[in-house]
Amino acid sequence: MIRLLNLIAFIVAAALAVALYLAKTEAQGAQERLAELQAQLAEERRQINVLNVEVAHLEDPERMRALARRYLGYEPLDPARQIEFAQLPMVAQPEPGTIPQDRSGLLVGQNGGVEPAEAETAEVVTGETRP
Repeated sequence: MIRLLNLIAFIVAAALAVALYLAKTEAQGAQERLAELQAQLAEERRQINVLNVEVAHLEDPERMRALARRYLGYEPLDPARQIEFAQLPMVAQPEPGTIPQDRSGLLVGQNGGVEPAEAETAEVVTGETRP
C-alpha cells in the first residue's frame, strides 16, 4: 500500500514539475513578446515625433511666405490697397430705376464676375436673364 501511495505521489510530483516547466516557458515567451511590442511602440513614438517636427517645419509661416514669393510670386497685402465692398465698381450698369440699394446680395463668381445671390436678381444686376 505504501508503495502504491509513493507511486501516486511521484506521478503527481512529475505532473506538477511538467506543468511548472510549461508555465515557465509560456511566461518567458509572453515576456519576450511584451519586450518586442514595447520596443516597437518606442520606435513608433520616435517616428511620430520625427514626423511632428517635420510637419512643424513644413508649416512654418516664414517658410510658407518664402515659398509663396519664390514660386507663386505672392507678396503680402499692402493695407493701403484694401477697400470696402461698397467702394467696388459695378460690373454691369443696371437699368434706370432698378438700382439695388443693398449690394450685399451680390457674390463674386468663379469666373471673377459678380453674380447675384438669388437667380431672380440676375436680371437686375446684369440686365439679362440667365437660363
